[in-house]
Amino acid sequence: RSVLPVNTMAIAMGLHPRCGNEDNLWAPNGEAKITSAEQVRQLVRVAKELGREVATGKEARDIYGIGKSYKDADETLAKLGYAPNRKPGQTGFTQHA
Repeated sequence: RSVLPVNTMAIAMGLHPRCGNEDNLWAPNGEAKITSAEQVRQLVRVAKELGREVATGKEARDIYGIGKSYKDADETLAKLGYAPNRKPGQTGFTQHA
C-alpha cells in the first residue's frame, strides 16, 4: 500500500520511480489486484498531474543503463562512480578510479 505514495513523492522530487508486480499486487484500496500496466498508467497520470514529463521507452533504457555491459567488475564500478575492488594484499581505503 505504500508503493503509490512513495512513487508519488519520488515524481514530485524529480526522481525516476519504477513499478511492477514485484512491488505491489494490490490496489491502494487493498481489495482488488492491480497489474503492472495499471500501475504504469497510474504513475503516468500522477506525473502529468504534477507537471512532470514521462520518459519514452528508449529514454528509460538509457536512464537505467539497460543493455550496457562492461569488460569486468572494476570497469563497471568505475562507470557507476564507485571505488574499485581491492587488489590482493591491499589495506586501507580504496580510492575512486
